[in-house]
Amino acid sequence: MTDTTRAALVAAAALAFAAGCQTAAPRPDPAERDREEAPAPAAPAFEWPKPEGWKTETIPFPLDFAPEIKLQGVEELRFAPGMFKPEAPGYWSYAFAWWLDGEPALGQAELERSLLSYFQGLITEVSKEKGRKIDPGHFRVAVRPSSGAPAKEGHTVQAFAGTAELYDAFATGKPLSLNLEVWVWDCPVAGKRVALVLASPRPTSEPIWKDLAQRRDELLCHKY
Repeated sequence: MTDTTRAALVAAAALAFAAGCQTAAPRPDPAERDREEAPAPAAPAFEWPKPEGWKTETIPFPLDFAPEIKLQGVEELRFAPGMFKPEAPGYWSYAFAWWLDGEPALGQAELERSLLSYFQGLITEVSKEKGRKIDPGHFRVAVRPSSGAPAKEGHTVQAFAGTAELYDAFATGKPLSLNLEVWVWDCPVAGKRVALVLASPRPTSEPIWKDLAQRRDELLCHKY
């Protein structure tokens, strides 16, 4: 939500409150009362620690910036320290998990298509907010199956590696190339399918990838 939208919502709420103070309070509607007293939806069942210095975010599907991704569930993110500082080891390095309902197809073609929409939508929206011009044709995502991934909590993993071509819309505005690692597996206990993505412009030999791999290994898709 942008600052302008947030300000508009706050102003609208203030006007509604002021108007309500000038009239007699209506008798409560039992149905409304029941909805207000209903418990909040349960949090996703997975466990993923929040390391010191790493920032986190949770975004429900459909994603506002990429509504064409037809998935249901939530996206959970872990941002490395210095995420938007080009000189930092953790520059543009993060892990995100798509915790998905049902059994959506997430093979090579589906991942390429969804990740392309994800990065293109995110960067386009941020670029507009910052007044930056970008070339829509610059975006590319390519992944390929990779071998050697161990089972995740005893479940078979489909592993992929690849690259994404985009822009750093947040800091420099310049073109950016990310290395990607993707694991996809099912969590039968929770009834979910998970796609976990590690991304960084740093070579996979650099230390940040050990931190990203740790984030990947720390995610437990169900409680024992």
